[in-house]
Amino acid sequence: MEKRTIVAIVISLVILLLYQEIFMKKYIKPNLEKQQVNNEQVVKNRKTVNSVSKSVEKAVKKTPVKKAIKNREIIKNPDEKYFTVENNVFQLTFSNKGGAITKCILKKYYKTVHKKKNVVLFDRIKDYPISNDLIINDLKLSRTTMYNSNLSSNNLNVYDNSKDIVFTYENNDFLIKKIYTVFPDKYEVKLSYVYLNKSQKPLNIQNSTYYFREKKLKKARYQFEGSCFLVDGVLKEVSVKKIEKEKIKRFTKKVQWLGYSEVYFISVILKKNQFFDEAKTYIHGNNVVLEGIKKNNLKINDRVTDTDYLYFGPKKYDILKSYHAGLERSINYGIFDFLAKPLMVILNFFYKYVHNYGVAIILLTILIKLLFYYPTQKSYQSMKKMKDLQPHIKRLKEKYKDDKAAMNREMMELYKRYKVNPFGGCLPILIQIPVFFALYKALLNSIELRHAPFIPYLPFTDKIWLIDLSVKDPYYITPILMGISMFFQQKMTPTGGGDALQEKLMYFMPIFLTFLFLNFPAGLVVYWLANNILSIIQQYMVNKQMDKAK
Repeated sequence: MEKRTIVAIVISLVILLLYQEIFMKKYIKPNLEKQQVNNEQVVKNRKTVNSVSKSVEKAVKKTPVKKAIKNREIIKNPDEKYFTVENNVFQLTFSNKGGAITKCILKKYYKTVHKKKNVVLFDRIKDYPISNDLIINDLKLSRTTMYNSNLSSNNLNVYDNSKDIVFTYENNDFLIKKIYTVFPDKYEVKLSYVYLNKSQKPLNIQNSTYYFREKKLKKARYQFEGSCFLVDGVLKEVSVKKIEKEKIKRFTKKVQWLGYSEVYFISVILKKNQFFDEAKTYIHGNNVVLEGIKKNNLKINDRVTDTDYLYFGPKKYDILKSYHAGLERSINYGIFDFLAKPLMVILNFFYKYVHNYGVAIILLTILIKLLFYYPTQKSYQSMKKMKDLQPHIKRLKEKYKDDKAAMNREMMELYKRYKVNPFGGCLPILIQIPVFFALYKALLNSIELRHAPFIPYLPFTDKIWLIDLSVKDPYYITPILMGISMFFQQKMTPTGGGDALQEKLMYFMPIFLTFLFLNFPAGLVVYWLANNILSIIQQYMVNKQMDKAK
């Protein structure tokens, strides 16, 4: 391998490490002290202490109404009831207090590979994960308002046909309905807000739909977790650290959806054919809060329906793409996103037939190797020719050791005479580096590899081995094999210079990469190991062919 090639690979890997250790740190949630919420604006009326949005309070104060009923909240019943609604993919818990969703359990996903406990996407913390405030002219219908429910039982199964869960609040001036439609096989909930004006005056309604998320979650080292928005067709990611710094992040231009993104799962509130008037994220107590605001105006006897769609589930490209709302953009693989997503499509295609992601990764590696076969072949041939020219190059260096200009001129003539490109061994390898980075991000962040087994047990033993391709090899067998294969690959690769630095780099690279790959996801190590083995086979064929042609 040429000196330039080795240096290029070393630099690329160092960049990868620096990228992970420095730039990705901004996505790691800091372990910060709890912040206290400024309640000065609610001192005059203690019934409003549960409000989480200062902007909502300000909006109420600016409304030209009588002081006697300013910021008045409607709280009917202190008794709270819970309702469990279950379909084929998740289990939701509803409360008549605020007509809110308080808990979501994903039935097809588990906390660990042993499948003992399901993933709890969110649970009631201090506030309700999915809830809303309504400001209707001079009244504030807060998250603590008690609603009447249409459910006669505390448990409802939605296995065959979609069903509606209806929460209703009514007084002399208006009627409010929150209709949750749950479908049998979808991670989606359709939430329809129905407003009926019964009064003799127009009603101005501002609805703030909230999502609460506890900010002290398990840290994701290299992956983003935090608030995200689709604003005018562009994905906006806001880390917890950034929210802590800026206090509040606000968007007002064509916000189609807002959500909380984890490594493998996402919770989203979205509009399909319209936009939120405003969306923001901020910290309230120990929670990250996302808030989507939509305003409606009702004439006398007017009836208006405003619809949101809630998604609680995995970040699977096909599912998110089906919403036609840019939701698939929440799967963000960074600067090589344009390469990573097609690679994942191909990987999933292979999986449909082999039903093993480890085997699918190997098939993808073979496909990538075939795509780069010709440039790699030229690279190996160029390096082999450079090796054959070493005696001539050595003589030129000795002859013109005091005249570098003449030496370079004579070397270029030598390359031209034997039709050798000195950069031919480097460039074909460099063009493959983006593919490696893209695949690295794809395998690191894709839910498909979460708990995906390759070889569950060590051969001839009962020891659990590659049972989860999204985590490291517990016995470090694959990274060690990868290092050994790289050593043999470099021993077979013709060198272009033969100087001491090149020799040291050749022996250092397998050791360096082995230690680097020890904690990498097993799926990525399997790819690199398979790639090395295929490269050894190709190099052997090239060397044999060129030696035979002499």
